[in-house]
Amino acid sequence: MEIINFLPPESGNFIVRIIAWLVSISGAVWLGIVLFTLLIKVISLPLDYVSKANMRKNSLRMEEMRDDLEKLQKQYANDKELYNQKMMALYKKNGYSMWGACLPTILTLVFFIIAINGFTNYSNIQNQQYFYDMSLAFNSVVYEGFEVDGEVIKKKADGSLTFNDNLIYADDDGFIQLVNEKGENFTLNRQFIEESGVKKLVVTTDSDNSYSQYVKTYEELTDGSIKFGIVEYRPVLDKLKTSELELNGKNYTEFLADAEIKAQEKGEPIEEISVAKDFILQIQQTRSAETYRSVEAGFFWVKNVWVADNAARHPIMTSWDEFKNSYGYEDNSVNKVTSEDYSNLIKKLDKEKTEPNGYYILVVLNAASYFLMQLVNNKAQKAQMELQTVDGQGAQTQKMMTWIMPIMMAFFAFMYTAAFSIYIVLSSLISMFTTLGINAIIDKRFKKEQQANGKKNVVRGRVYTPKQEEKKEQPKKKGGLFGKKEQQPQQDFLTGKIKKK
Repeated sequence: MEIINFLPPESGNFIVRIIAWLVSISGAVWLGIVLFTLLIKVISLPLDYVSKANMRKNSLRMEEMRDDLEKLQKQYANDKELYNQKMMALYKKNGYSMWGACLPTILTLVFFIIAINGFTNYSNIQNQQYFYDMSLAFNSVVYEGFEVDGEVIKKKADGSLTFNDNLIYADDDGFIQLVNEKGENFTLNRQFIEESGVKKLVVTTDSDNSYSQYVKTYEELTDGSIKFGIVEYRPVLDKLKTSELELNGKNYTEFLADAEIKAQEKGEPIEEISVAKDFILQIQQTRSAETYRSVEAGFFWVKNVWVADNAARHPIMTSWDEFKNSYGYEDNSVNKVTSEDYSNLIKKLDKEKTEPNGYYILVVLNAASYFLMQLVNNKAQKAQMELQTVDGQGAQTQKMMTWIMPIMMAFFAFMYTAAFSIYIVLSSLISMFTTLGINAIIDKRFKKEQQANGKKNVVRGRVYTPKQEEKKEQPKKKGGLFGKKEQQPQQDFLTGKIKKK
C-alpha cells in the first residue's frame, strides 16, 4: 500500500501570516485578498495623504511660477544647466519642495515590493499546503486500517494519526515512524530485539527527548498482519471484504467480481493481491482529488488564484520537478516524494491538469487600471510635466511612462499569481479615487489661502486672473476741416532740432 510523506509547508514571514489569517477569517480566497489590500491602504493612508497633498501643492505652486518659468525657458532655451539653476532658485523662493514629488514614488515602490513578496511566498506555501492535505487524505485510506489506543495515539478528523501532536506515518515495511511538524523524524535509529520470546521495536533518536526510548512490542500474526502493543495493522484481504471502503459506489467484493469477469474474458489468471492494491490505490487517488477540489481557490474565471491568470498555465503542475522548482519544495533526509508519488496525488485531477487557469483578463485589467491611475496623476502634475525641463523633455518622458508602466504591470500579471494581480487592480483603483479626493481637498484649501493673501487663484492646473479694465488711449485728434491742427513747437530750423519729414 502506498504512503506519501509530503512535508507540511513552513508558516512563512509576518506578511505571509497576515495574508493567511485574512484568508482564513474571510472564508473566501478573493475576499481575503481584498481585505489585505484594504489593510495596506489603511496603513499607508496617512503617509499617502501627506505625499499626495505635497505633490498637489507643488503642482499649484508650479502654476504660480508658470509665467516666470516660461520666460526662463525662452531665455535659456539653449542652456539647460543654467535653466536648472535658475529654476531651482525660483523653487526655493516660492517654497517648492522636490521631495514632494519623490516621496509618492518611493512609497508606491515600497508597498509594491511588500505585496509582490508576500503574495509570491504565500502562493508557494498555499500550493504546497494543498498537496500536503492531499497526501493526508491519500494516506488516510491506509491509516483507517489501524485500530488505535486513544490514550496514546489519536486520530484526527482528516484521518491522520497523532502521537503527542506529532504525525504518524507508515514505513515501507509497514512499521510506524514519528514525524513532527518541522519534518524531523524520530525513527533515525531502530532496533528489533527479542526478549523472553517477545519481539520489541526500540526507537531512539540523536537527541535526549521523550522519544529517546520509545518501545513498542509487536508480533507477527498468522494472517500476515503485524500487531503492536498499541497499534494493530489490519490485514488487507480479509478486512477489505468487510470494510466500508467504496470506489465509484462499489465495495471491494463487487470490484473484485468485476475484475474476475474481465480476467475471464481475456483468459488471464487473476491475482487478488494486485486487485486489492489497485482498489486501495484508486480510492487513495480519488480522496486526494476530492480534497483538492474541496478548497475554493478560484476567482470567477480563474481556477486557482495562486497561479497566474494565464491560458498557458494550469491550476496544478503536471510535473513533479516543475512543482519543486516553482514552489521551492525540498525533501528532508528521511522523507522523499517521488515523481510516481506526485502522479498518484494528481491522477484523478484530469481537468486541473489540462484546463487553462485563466484567459489573461486580469492582465488586461491590470494594465487598464494602472493606465487610468497614470492619467489622473498626469493631470494633477501637468505643470511639472511642462515646466520641469527647458525643452519640454520632461513632459515627453512622462507621457512615455504613462504607457510603459501599464505594460510593465501587465507583464507582472502575466508572470505572477492571479492573487497579486487582483491586489494591483484593486490598489490602483483605490489610489486613483483617493488621489482625486485629496486633490479636491488641497485645491479648495489652496484657493482660500490665495484669496486671503490677495493672490491669483490657481486651481486644477489653470491660472484664473480677474479681468482688469484696460486703459483706453485717447484717440489723437486729426487736423483738417474736422479738427484742429496740433501745435508744433516753434523751433528754428537752423538749430537742427527739427527733423525733416
